[in-house]
Amino acid sequence: MTVHGSIQIKTDVPFEMRDGTLLRADVYKPEGAGRFPVILVRTPYNKTGFNQGLVNPLAMAQAGYAVVVQDIRGRYASDGVWERHRMFEVEALDGYDTVEQIAVQPWSSGQVGLAGGSYLTAMQWITAMASPPHLKAFSPYIGDIGTNIAPPPETGAVSFYSAANALPLTAADLVDKLEQQGENVTELRQHLDHALRDPYWVINYLPFKEIPLAQFEPIRLMLEQRLHPPTKEEILQRKRYENIRIPGMHIGGWFDQLEQAIVNNYLKVKEFGGSERAKTSQHLMIGPWDHGSVRSFLGNMEFGPTSANESELRRHIIQFYDRYLLEQEVDIPAVRYFVMGRNEWRTADSWPLPETQWQSLYFHSSGRANTSQGDGVLSREAPSIEPADTFFYNPLLPVPTVGGKLLAMGGMVPGPVDQTVIERREDILCYSTSELREDLEVTGPLQMILYASTTAKDTDFTAKLTDVQPDGRSLLIAEGIQRAKYRDWNYEEIPIEPGAVIKYTINLGNTSHVFRKGHRIRIHVSSSNFPLFDRNMNTGHSIGEDAVGVVAEQTIYHDSNYPSHIELPVIP
Repeated sequence: MTVHGSIQIKTDVPFEMRDGTLLRADVYKPEGAGRFPVILVRTPYNKTGFNQGLVNPLAMAQAGYAVVVQDIRGRYASDGVWERHRMFEVEALDGYDTVEQIAVQPWSSGQVGLAGGSYLTAMQWITAMASPPHLKAFSPYIGDIGTNIAPPPETGAVSFYSAANALPLTAADLVDKLEQQGENVTELRQHLDHALRDPYWVINYLPFKEIPLAQFEPIRLMLEQRLHPPTKEEILQRKRYENIRIPGMHIGGWFDQLEQAIVNNYLKVKEFGGSERAKTSQHLMIGPWDHGSVRSFLGNMEFGPTSANESELRRHIIQFYDRYLLEQEVDIPAVRYFVMGRNEWRTADSWPLPETQWQSLYFHSSGRANTSQGDGVLSREAPSIEPADTFFYNPLLPVPTVGGKLLAMGGMVPGPVDQTVIERREDILCYSTSELREDLEVTGPLQMILYASTTAKDTDFTAKLTDVQPDGRSLLIAEGIQRAKYRDWNYEEIPIEPGAVIKYTINLGNTSHVFRKGHRIRIHVSSSNFPLFDRNMNTGHSIGEDAVGVVAEQTIYHDSNYPSHIELPVIP
């Protein structure tokens, strides 16, 4: 045992699962005797020295909590075999057993909460849905009830960048364990080292499903799991909101790929939670952050010191545990959100905000909206008779991802990054308002209604919302994608007829941003955003199968019959 100030840290504390497997954890607790409420973190990323910023074991222990950080089954110090593809089956049992064993420890008050972000949030949801009796609260942070970082399943796309980067990162401990078991991993290490040195080798490999790392069975299973949107049966089995009977604090960032999932899960528990306490005790906090980092600047925007005051933000989270693990009288707003552009925190009783005024901005052009120098216009006036806009989408020359909802990996910068470098491309249509005469606040979910046709068997349509500054910079605020064959998503594919005009609904997630007087609002329409999303090869085949794609001619309509537009949640 070690002592850090007034905190005792005991390493490799074993917890025995029902099948006899030992899972080991590091336990942080205030020095001295006593029984403390406990916060449990379950991680595949190595418990040693764990710190996720807002989830900091030392800070939580200093606030009077015991904190248990456990390596999940088959990872690092824990015994057993890691079977990521069986996480919903395995982690429900292990999470349940761990909570109940913690509850009877001599240093535990029997009141247990959950914490942890990203993959660790999936561990939280799975444990919470298993409903261990001593679990009293959870705090999903930058994560979802799923096996990967992905846009909502109804998009039909996958988060290719995170899949390609997570593959070698999660494989490292797996390779070590194979070597310890006496297997020859020389070739596997060579491929792994190559992937870690050059993530773009992984990202650009075609066909992707044949990447050399995938010839090893455990990695192939992980890859296949990441490359396929979940089926109806998988979603219904995973998202058991009716099994959530505890309060929750849902935390995310406007530029996190899982932002839509965080907001949606918060709303779903409020509607379908398994107890009245669960329905009335869900809280949402969203800041101007990406996936995991809390800082006062991101991309090309500065948000001020209150956006990233970790101690203050952590205080809000600890107050949540104080209220629901200690039953203290603490006032916690239902929604706490950060307004970009004004750079201030606000609170609300519900989401979307009740005062929201939905306003439509319609696309206009004379048929040449290509590039930011084209004739695309965005206005409140509905279109009448106008020619359509066209562009060609080549899957081997996709629009590169610039900022947005990226993981900060491989040198790529997430957040509100200037888009002018790609707005010169002929395969991007740009529709812009005139200079705003007054500030315009947009807070809530964003949705684009797009009428389009394609010459391909299947394709994608992408959307971006940008804030055009007086100096010409076009800063990304929100983005989305929709795969054609999943356009009327009901857990199944619907083929498209080449040349037919089809209505697409593209969700761009949620945001809170003030477009300042003198700025302009701009919309991008294209068919790729790579490697944030996998590139559609326009063949109709499954993700990762094609080495060669098909060039598609895309046509975007904006007239009285097909009024393409974006719907904005405007706050008066």
